[in-house]
Parts: sequence; C-alpha cells; structure tokens
Amino acid sequence: MIGYERSKAPLALMEQIIMILVFALASAVCLQAFVYADNLSRKGMDKETALNLAGQVTEYCKDNHGDMDAVCGLLSAEKTDGGLRAEYSEEEMTVLVTVSENDGYMEKAKVTVLDSEGGEIYSMDAAWQVTTKKEE
Repeated sequence: MIGYERSKAPLALMEQIIMILVFALASAVCLQAFVYADNLSRKGMDKETALNLAGQVTEYCKDNHGDMDAVCGLLSAEKTDGGLRAEYSEEEMTVLVTVSENDGYMEKAKVTVLDSEGGEIYSMDAAWQVTTKKEE
C-alpha cells in the first residue's frame, strides 16, 4: 500500500483566519481608545476656552465697574434682567452674567458658560467694585 498524506492547506487557512480575527479585535480596541482620547481632548479644550471667555467677560465687568450697558456695548452682548448674555458663535458658546448681590459698593455675580445645547461647561463667582455716585 502506498501512504496517503493529507493536505496541510486547511490547517494553514484556519490559522490565517484566526490571526485575522485577532488583529481585527485588537484594532477595534485601539480604535475605541483613540475615540475616547479624542473626546477627552475636545472636552478639555472646550473647558479651557470656556474658562478664558468667563475670565474675559469678568474683566470687562471689572473694568467698567459693573456698568452692564457699557459691557454690552463692548462685547456686542444683550442686557438681561439680572446681568448680560454674550454669544460667541465661533466657539459655539454663550456667557451669562447673573448679578446676585449689589450693596452699592461691591457687586457679586455668577458667570456661567454654556455650550450650543445649553449645557453648562464652566461657572465661576466674580465680584467687582461699583462706581458710586460721588466718584462719578
């Protein structure tokens, strides 16, 4: 009898299929990690931009001693009942200043930065000296 040898091609094919499956799973995990890192980076950049905008609006309020009309004119913002609302379309953010207390000498406010959907990105408390009638 002549020996009968089986072909090793099916075994090699099965090995290649398993390796492709392993690489596909590894690439899916790496892709998820890259997407997560990108989202985390975007959130960090948004928070940094929001912090800068809140600081900028607060400095305008301090420089103008709480005169919301002057601040609105400088920032192209709209005056609200309790403060002002400044739209930053390029950053897709809105800064709200809500005055909480005014004792005639010092004005306290909450500065809040919202995203395009209205979600809060950053908020801070601020205070500035108000110009009294005698100083004017």
